[in-house]
Amino acid sequence: MEVMPGYLQTDVGVTPEDWDIVHLGDIIDYVKGYAFQPVDYRPYGVRIIRVSDTTFDSVRNDNEIFIDSDKAKSYVRWALKKNDLLLSTVGSKPPMYDSMVGRVVIIDSRTEGALLNQNAVLLRSKDKKSITQTLLLNHFKTKRYSQFIETIFRGNANQASITLKDLFKFELAIPKRTEEISAIATTLSDADAHISSLDKIIAKKRDIKQAAMQDLLMGKRRQPGFDGEKDYKQIDGRIIPEDWEVKPIGDLCIFQNGASLERLFNNTGGYKVISIGNYSADGKYIDNNTFIDFAYRDDIKKFVLHKNDLTILLNDKTSQGTILGRVLLFSCNEQFVFNQRTMRLTPKEGIESSFLYQAINGDYLHRIIVSLAKPGTQIYLNTSDVTNLKVPYPPDDQEQRAIATVLSDMDAELTALEQQRDKTKAIKQGMMQELLTGRIRLT
Repeated sequence: MEVMPGYLQTDVGVTPEDWDIVHLGDIIDYVKGYAFQPVDYRPYGVRIIRVSDTTFDSVRNDNEIFIDSDKAKSYVRWALKKNDLLLSTVGSKPPMYDSMVGRVVIIDSRTEGALLNQNAVLLRSKDKKSITQTLLLNHFKTKRYSQFIETIFRGNANQASITLKDLFKFELAIPKRTEEISAIATTLSDADAHISSLDKIIAKKRDIKQAAMQDLLMGKRRQPGFDGEKDYKQIDGRIIPEDWEVKPIGDLCIFQNGASLERLFNNTGGYKVISIGNYSADGKYIDNNTFIDFAYRDDIKKFVLHKNDLTILLNDKTSQGTILGRVLLFSCNEQFVFNQRTMRLTPKEGIESSFLYQAINGDYLHRIIVSLAKPGTQIYLNTSDVTNLKVPYPPDDQEQRAIATVLSDMDAELTALEQQRDKTKAIKQGMMQELLTGRIRLT
């Protein structure tokens, strides 16, 4: 392959001839995390950052653990500073990015001063420059890095580990001139800032929607035309309008459990299959490219979904129950079939499917669903758990539709913002590919 003037073919690809090709281990200093003991954990004090606290690109701030502030003074070696890179040496194999072994996050002011736990490594560039840290961080987000981790991890898909000896062999292309490093780091940081701003807007919109759901789905806020002077009543601990009812799902819907259809699966086309992998924590459909050929219609006709059917998930592979009991709503006819571990709900006359979709996915009912979860290899619900679940609702299907429309409009706004964020992330990935290999020069 012909190489453009000013470029060289190197082990990391075609790079500018005035760039260096270095091993990670040659340009960083590191500190392995300390094995803090659970007996020392406290409800407050100095935070300890565990591998389980990190995702692909952030540090979570839920389920935090701490150590006594006075005792923490003995562990200053493991104290994190702003712009430190934190690398996980255990996790899942790629592409399970949020739990991937070798994933790296950068420490910001919110987590500065926390202590690093075992199974993680603190990385600092030898030149002690924040721009170098930013450059390294972006190298760790590239597909080439994920592919490198694929070659060095040990273990299986769910319990993988890497050694620092292997990790430090990772090769990077680095500009010689500080000005060029700074230009690349600034450009990529600006893109991250834009993505972060979209994330904040999305989080705020989600909070607004959750508040609206609490008010609308319990009748605390009525829609125009349905807001006459009405008293409230209490049923099963729930305060709802006097003209609303509370009934179990089994009275509101015709229900049917799925069956094992795996023997008929293909990846080329036909009916799309609804199974555990299609559910998300926010009730959105995830396409996993699994089909059953239309030729098998007679074999699976009992499990073909119709327009306005809903499906509810009866199993959850996560112990937190984030997708257990989540509901999908189908707006098309005879394009989907439902597999085992999921149940069809067909609303009866007078029950608006879009209202039921919002009600069951709402926080109030979902918390009840999770509380009913049974332990097992995967936590699960019995059929009766679903059919006995009581739903507050207005008998007037027009009011049901009005409530669902407000919430659906909010969902559409959130979806548009998420698509904009995802597009920005994709653009940034393309920028990284060009900038981190020197295909595009900024100075």
